[in-house]
Amino acid sequence: MFFLRLIKAESYKRGMLLSVIFNIISKGILFLLTIIIARYFGSNIKTDIYFFVFTSMLLFSGFINNIDTAVLIPESMRLRRQLGDAASMGFLNCFLLIYLAIGILFTVGMYFFGTVVFGLISKFSADDILLYHDYFWAGSLFFIFHLLTNYLNTVLTSLKYFSLPMVISSIKSCIVIACIFLLRANYDVLSVFYGGLISYAVNLFVQLYVLKKVAGWNFAIKKGIVKKAVWGNVFYAELGQLTTVISSMLPLYLLSGFSSGIISVMNYGKNIADIPNTLITAQFANVAGIKLNEQVARQDPDGMNDTFLQTAKLLVFILVPVGFFCFVFAAPIVQLFYQSNNFTAASIQESAEFLKLLALTIFSIGINALVTRIFIAMQAIKQGFVYQVILNVLLIAAIGICIKYYGAYGYAYALVIINLVNYIAMYPVCRIVAPQINYAAVLQYTVRILSINLLIAGLLYLLVHYGGWGGVWHMILSFFLYLIVLLALNKIFKLNTGLSYILTYARQKFF
Repeated sequence: MFFLRLIKAESYKRGMLLSVIFNIISKGILFLLTIIIARYFGSNIKTDIYFFVFTSMLLFSGFINNIDTAVLIPESMRLRRQLGDAASMGFLNCFLLIYLAIGILFTVGMYFFGTVVFGLISKFSADDILLYHDYFWAGSLFFIFHLLTNYLNTVLTSLKYFSLPMVISSIKSCIVIACIFLLRANYDVLSVFYGGLISYAVNLFVQLYVLKKVAGWNFAIKKGIVKKAVWGNVFYAELGQLTTVISSMLPLYLLSGFSSGIISVMNYGKNIADIPNTLITAQFANVAGIKLNEQVARQDPDGMNDTFLQTAKLLVFILVPVGFFCFVFAAPIVQLFYQSNNFTAASIQESAEFLKLLALTIFSIGINALVTRIFIAMQAIKQGFVYQVILNVLLIAAIGICIKYYGAYGYAYALVIINLVNYIAMYPVCRIVAPQINYAAVLQYTVRILSINLLIAGLLYLLVHYGGWGGVWHMILSFFLYLIVLLALNKIFKLNTGLSYILTYARQKFF
């Protein structure tokens, strides 16, 4: 009980700090899983199928889970304020039951028609689909576990258990790693599937136990609590998310028609590029999102703007230098994590190219996640739907054109183009949908931070290409030099006071 009290945030600032720390541990273990897969299994048709199936199931479940933060949690918080905890629990339990039914129906359908479905949504050969049909069937089971565990994580976060989902996730990833070591000799890549399923089952059990025993959750369903307006918001949220799923599935579909291993190397590079937003942005957005929901309920526009600006500027300050560093040292970063007898020099180069391109817009993804939380808090579902559809149609067109002319790397080019377009386009959108948000201040701050980091990264780039600083040890030394220079500039010019506060708070609490 003491441990559970420790990880239950008592304030948003403490919750943000602790959740980020626990999230770093959790996602660090999860990234270790990616490293183990790369080192043990390399990049081939088997790993291509694993990443294709796993990502597909994430997208399909994410299509439904999209309404968790967009519709269900804001509505449950409104019910809690107006009608009490029982009404809020009954509302969320209703959708838990709906999710369970959807997951069971999907699982049954994939058991009978799985190979047909994957034959339609991929360009894998019919022979490969038949040969590895066990991979497709086992992987399809991820859907129901993703659906339920993601939903329960969101519920726990709304109850201000900001760190608990990260702790559970850490345990889950450790179970997968253990299963790979125990089952690899007999099941090869299939051991990753089996390990994942076992870990998700444990994860689901722990979540339900915590809700029942710690949070005092009552799993009774309250009839008539879901209003017509909620279903309308669900419809628009899902309709908008549909275009996101299509734009995300399209590159997987096209890349599955390229040479064996291309999906794997793309995922290895993308997993590294995703680390900053996975470790930092996701938790900042989760905590800020709950705070924004409450500020909207209190009708506090000034508070909303302060929350947005403080969080957005901190994200820009952290993510911009990370992106520049990954661009300059893409090859040694990939080499450091993935190099092995099973992961060749050619695979390292291909993964590094994906990482280099995707690193350019790491910061834009973070701010986009935060703006999305603004839309959700204001329940601007229809406006968000229109913008989401337009943006994803542009992304689909960009992916098709860029892959046609630039091959597999065209996917990364398309993401860079659309992410930068989106970053600028959010300015007029915020002026229309959320005029109380000063997005122009974020753009101005971004230009300032980009300029400073461009100078630092430019010097490192010259050292790498003309000074022979292309090795792993040079990369590690450059990281600390970059960090020291950036922190010194922050102290001198006060580039970000939020970071200074967090560092001071962490030092006081932990040292």
